[in-house]
Amino acid sequence: MAHELSANPFRPGNGVLPAYLAGRDKALAEFDAFVADSHPLHANWTVTGLRGTGKTVLVETAAAHAEAAGWLTVERELGERHRDDALLADALEEDVDALRSRCGLIGAIEQSVIRSARLLRPSRVSVAGVELQRGPFTPRPPADRMRDALVRLSETLSAAHRPGALLLYDEAHLLADDRSRERYPLSSLLAALGAVQRSGEPRVRIILTGLPTLTINLKRARTYAERMFRHIVLANLERGDAWDALTIPLSQTSRRFATSVVGHIVEATGGYPYFLQFFGAYLWRAVPAPEVTTAAYRGVEPSLLHELDTAFFDDRFQAATPLEREVLLSMAREAGAVNLATIRTRLPETPGAAELASRLVERGLLYRHGRGAYDFALPLFRPYLRRQAEITGITPFVISGRGGR
Repeated sequence: MAHELSANPFRPGNGVLPAYLAGRDKALAEFDAFVADSHPLHANWTVTGLRGTGKTVLVETAAAHAEAAGWLTVERELGERHRDDALLADALEEDVDALRSRCGLIGAIEQSVIRSARLLRPSRVSVAGVELQRGPFTPRPPADRMRDALVRLSETLSAAHRPGALLLYDEAHLLADDRSRERYPLSSLLAALGAVQRSGEPRVRIILTGLPTLTINLKRARTYAERMFRHIVLANLERGDAWDALTIPLSQTSRRFATSVVGHIVEATGGYPYFLQFFGAYLWRAVPAPEVTTAAYRGVEPSLLHELDTAFFDDRFQAATPLEREVLLSMAREAGAVNLATIRTRLPETPGAAELASRLVERGLLYRHGRGAYDFALPLFRPYLRRQAEITGITPFVISGRGGR
């Protein structure tokens, strides 16, 4: 039958573009205006939100728009090593080299010379008649290296008559400065950006993507950071947009979900983009019928939730230490953000609640909701933890969510 041959229109995955990108038209229109403006009010953007809200998809779609408008883009997923400002400078120089090489032959030659001098550090380098003399090598501050790289990029863009270049850095919440280790990756990056963008038309711009703590880290790094960035916050989709995310892809196939099923999925997921895709993909596969009825949905719902747990939550939960899991299960008793005082009250015999919470932030399981308060960084993680409590026989007090209310 035709409906059995149709391709699954739902695509759960990390940064996977869905068949229909719902609820992001306004943000994309604002981005198009941003790249068209030679002197925007804010020269850079942040895109923040919980995991699975579609940050990467939005930014990659925006990057395609920018490339179509003549801009150059480079994408990088930051990691723990980039907390070291010297290693962040290495990465930025590499990205600048890649962008300059796309500006034509001259840019490629120039960046080849500079790269050779930087990596090999000879006293003299000559490429295609371009000669660079260097004295004895001495390490340079990472902020200076970043600034010089961005200046070179801006100059190359101008000479090539390019409108600009975008550096798209994902997982940027990892760039928090660490005074105890004398590492200042975010301060260094902001200082370099500020220097090149104050000098004239901001051809070089950056989009930082990450968890909500990114905004806090920026404010701590530089008092003027709020003037440098336009902050885009991605949350769950509004009800109508969530409905569209399910029904519009289905409209291109010979199959459908009953209206009641669509409504239940929208309510169950709270409009969380990743889970809308996950629920849709699972039902498409598990119920190979022209229409997924309410009865059919109820029949597969337990197995759907089990697969969601095993595919998405279990690894994250099991990677936490036993004490960290205690904190998570304790927090699952509450309906929203939890402060440290509540955690200490719940777990009087567990030492170092603040340190445990900080480690869970680093693991990407929690985020700081405010001073001394934390919430889950993964939507639907609380119901998962309550299911875990039920499976392992932990007191029903945890499952009910009535504790402390």
